[in-house]
Amino acid sequence: MSETEAFISHLYRATKRVDIEYYRQWALNELQSFLDIDAAIWSTGHLSTRTFHTHTTLNLPTSFPDTLIEHIKINPISNSLFAHAGEAVDMADVINDSDFYRSEIYHSVFEPHGIKRILSSLHIASRSGIYTLLSVYRTDKDRKFSDNEKKRHQRVLFHLIQAASHACMLSMEDRSEGEEQYYAICDRHGIYHEVETEFLDIVELCFKGSKELNTQKQILPLKLPLNEQQREKQNYIFSSQQLGDLFRIGVRQRNKLDQLTQRELDVVKGVTKGLSFKLIAKQLGLSPSTISNHLYRIYHKLNINSREQLAQLMGDIELK
Repeated sequence: MSETEAFISHLYRATKRVDIEYYRQWALNELQSFLDIDAAIWSTGHLSTRTFHTHTTLNLPTSFPDTLIEHIKINPISNSLFAHAGEAVDMADVINDSDFYRSEIYHSVFEPHGIKRILSSLHIASRSGIYTLLSVYRTDKDRKFSDNEKKRHQRVLFHLIQAASHACMLSMEDRSEGEEQYYAICDRHGIYHEVETEFLDIVELCFKGSKELNTQKQILPLKLPLNEQQREKQNYIFSSQQLGDLFRIGVRQRNKLDQLTQRELDVVKGVTKGLSFKLIAKQLGLSPSTISNHLYRIYHKLNINSREQLAQLMGDIELK
């Protein structure tokens, strides 16, 4: 197995042990030694907005992506990336060194961070409209990128995208047995990065005929992060969990437990685990009598009158 193949295999294997929230940062850290680079940026955007929505950086300040975007119109490599999508583009092949080191883009964006050499690739997913940029940087202008390194960079970008996609899918599959909840991974603009078919079916049902629904651009018809007013649509409950620059959106049908408060749900968790009032009270920082009062209200809301009935109800509803 070649070094490149071993690195690609390493990317995929890690999807099972690195949380999706940290996967991109982890991958850039690994890429640093593989490509012998000093800094990097991994960004995603959408053709409908023509801008980048998510950014992961290596050895660069959080302000760097915004500065890069602000100067995109004068960045000589930008047009080349779209014209040669899927190929590695070296800044040195677009503009000669003497002109580059005198340019506004160099002095405004790259020089403040010591960047001398730039190698970038752009991948465009024609079906989803999502495009991904991977730019790697070196601070020594004598360390030019070789043809072999360009080929490795080009190949690795494809597998970075696929591995990140696989990590997203694993995140969506992380559900309890019997749990009928479906997921999508979106950026802050609501653009789907990964989505289950059942999720789309429910969204179309809940938002049928609404102006927010846009099936062509594959955009979630909800603003992120979700507020309380957005959570309930018809007979479904939407939830969101932030994963770095992305959000995992879940949707499920309403159930009886949705009428309980969070504190009452905490009590239900303790009761269904077989814990005593005293132990539940200790865990929640309450008195046993308060736990008893909560349980009384729970029974009243759910129209039951015993722990056995609560356990039976929980047999059909997964409480996480």
